[in-house]
Amino acid sequence: MPRLASTAVLAVVREGGFAAMPGLERPRRIECGKLSPGQRERLQRLLDEIDRQAPAEPVAGADRRIFRLFLEQPEAECWQCALDETQAPRGVVGLWQHGPGALDEPET
Repeated sequence: MPRLASTAVLAVVREGGFAAMPGLERPRRIECGKLSPGQRERLQRLLDEIDRQAPAEPVAGADRRIFRLFLEQPEAECWQCALDETQAPRGVVGLWQHGPGALDEPET
């Protein structure tokens, strides 16, 4: 996992489910240049945790949902992963639900 640069952009997308409703996907784009140093460090720790866990490709199913994360950095290779919703860290769910504001919440 590369270190986050101020030019990095993370996209978090929720896909799948029994009834595909594009409005419920609520894709999020998080621009690291707009984050405080503390927020960027919390995001880096979350991405490092995901990278260490080396998630397997999510299992397909009729009512399964997954999160897809895409990290784009001009200075580094792009990074992406897919996480089963039931196994995704709370931080990923928070990013999808609240965007960068989730990085202000206390970690548990």
